[in-house]
Amino acid sequence: MTKSKQLRLDDIDEDATIANVRSFFKKRGKHQISRFDKLVMRCGSSTDDLKSSVWSDMPKAGNSDNSAEIKLIYKIDSKSELNVFISIFQHMDKIYKRIFIGYYISNEFHDMMWSDICSILGYERTRANELMNRAMLQFAIRYDFHEELSIKSFLVTNEAKVPATHSLNTLGMV
Repeated sequence: MTKSKQLRLDDIDEDATIANVRSFFKKRGKHQISRFDKLVMRCGSSTDDLKSSVWSDMPKAGNSDNSAEIKLIYKIDSKSELNVFISIFQHMDKIYKRIFIGYYISNEFHDMMWSDICSILGYERTRANELMNRAMLQFAIRYDFHEELSIKSFLVTNEAKVPATHSLNTLGMV
């Protein structure tokens, strides 16, 4: 199934798209679990596994009960989606990867103030904010190229102010 309409780069509402990505990765609630953390747990994995570029933990077949089959399919679908995330993380521009992965994925900056993180990275707060926002946009745009995932898109258009359900035409950069 292909996405129906081409999205022009100028049609992206950058602030709303950044907010969608931030919301997905932000830790919430009493136990400080993000929606991304839940996806990782659903796969029977942990964020420690994301540090390796090799993904060898394939699900093993259980009994042939229908509920077991459904759980296995759900786990395989979750792993497929997680593999998309891993691929995006591995191919992020290095300048964005360190700040994005360090902050949201690896917990390298766990319980640190943003100003302290900026100092560690060697950036002024304004520059670090700019890099993080660009990293989130890069993530959302790259994620949008994958179809049939449970999260349809992080992108929001200027016109509709709702998540986009179509791909970007980046070849012509229209």
